[in-house]
Amino acid sequence: MRVAIGSISHETNTFSNVLTGFNKFEENLYLRADIIMTFKGKHVIASAFINILEAEGFEIIPTVWASATPSGLVTDDAYDHLLAEMTRPIKETSGLDGVLLHLHGAMVTQSHDDPEGDILETIRTIIGNAVPIISTLDLHANVTEKMVRNANVLVGYDTYPHVDGYDRGIEAAKLMVKILQGNLKPSMAMKKPPMILSTQKQKTNYYPMNVLFNLAHKIEDDERIANVTVSGGYPFADLEFAGVTMVVTSNNNLTLAQEKANQLADLAWKLRRDFLADIVPPREAVAEAIASPEGPIVLADHADNPGGGSPCDGTIILKTLLDMKAENAVLAVIADPDAVNKLVKAGIGKTLTIKLGGKTDKLHGPPINVTGTVKLISDGTFLPNGPMSSGLESHLGKTVVFKCSGVDVIVTEKRLQPTDLELYRSLGIDPTKKKIIVVKSAVHFRAAHEPIAKKIIEVDAPGIHSARLSAFKYKKLRRPIYPLDVEMLGIAELKRSFWDKPSS
Repeated sequence: MRVAIGSISHETNTFSNVLTGFNKFEENLYLRADIIMTFKGKHVIASAFINILEAEGFEIIPTVWASATPSGLVTDDAYDHLLAEMTRPIKETSGLDGVLLHLHGAMVTQSHDDPEGDILETIRTIIGNAVPIISTLDLHANVTEKMVRNANVLVGYDTYPHVDGYDRGIEAAKLMVKILQGNLKPSMAMKKPPMILSTQKQKTNYYPMNVLFNLAHKIEDDERIANVTVSGGYPFADLEFAGVTMVVTSNNNLTLAQEKANQLADLAWKLRRDFLADIVPPREAVAEAIASPEGPIVLADHADNPGGGSPCDGTIILKTLLDMKAENAVLAVIADPDAVNKLVKAGIGKTLTIKLGGKTDKLHGPPINVTGTVKLISDGTFLPNGPMSSGLESHLGKTVVFKCSGVDVIVTEKRLQPTDLELYRSLGIDPTKKKIIVVKSAVHFRAAHEPIAKKIIEVDAPGIHSARLSAFKYKKLRRPIYPLDVEMLGIAELKRSFWDKPSS
């Protein structure tokens, strides 16, 4: 058996003004023939594919494995190049038996609202209907009809923070083996309730998202069901199909799959009010952190989350900390290459005043003048050892710890969501000893920070990853949709024609 593997992955925030060119993939992750060598022995999705396929004695055909840090629209040139790199080995391999992919599910390009659907359709055209295609998806995938129509199985993450990538990779690869051995004939159905969720309320070990996953896992206990995917969707993409999706795959029983997808969608709708975000104004959040008897108190700036496409140079919370004279605090991170260069040039131990942050757009706070001392300079390389991406080296670029009064500001060349405590330790900071930790993250930070936090406060700062979805000017998003159109929906008087439209 010969199975091709590959990935083109990007979470695209269509409200960002920063285009994502091919160079952004090269800077982050871009592999071709070296996919197997790079990932073998690691604990990520690609490693899971490799482990299962090799154990079965299958020949692995590497294509491309590429991802870029979330940002704005992927350029057409980048997308066309990556798609060509993925499809070339598939075209050139005779007797290909299967295609196993990881696609994020929330990528948008300059010309494609649904590039994942386009990728799957392009590969389907090349290999025909007899060869199975399976793809893993991020929990924030905006799943489409085209994706369902051209794949045999879509396997979404079960966790947010995403700590189950390897497990879902194992599941997807085992489903591929079942199909190729004649033990599974997948039938896949989907249902999209009229809901769009802030990412803040999609964390899977908390109510109400955990209720949906409890039902999903119960459905998967039925031997007739091959997989259940609950996708919370990515709300920061202005697309007609953005939002919650339920995808159920049965063994040759489309009616059953649709029934179960509908059941999950019904439950999500019943829980709709409990998915509304709960956020705290910056001054109130900082005051609560300062008044707390002990730390660490984690302040989550989800609106400037680089993991969701934000610039990671927002200044609102930093200014609030300084204005309120917070002590023993650390902020991770402000991405500002210009500031980094000035600080590095000044050198360790030097005190200076610089204009910091707020240089990408006008949505996350203006640049602020700050005076501080260069405490440490680093190349920004560290090795995560926590629940996410353990063992895969992270790179912040040139990095400076800039001590501004009572706040250690981690200033970096590159954007990075703080998901691992080694980020701090690699810079000589013990996060467990800090009273206040500010993270530019929505939920992923919880995997490493929750075990050490005395309290987590989600801050209502401005930005393109804000939980205040009503602030975004959607133009393409299907309407009416909850919670943006409460009056139009009438909630209990929801038009049945809108709700009951079949989707499979």
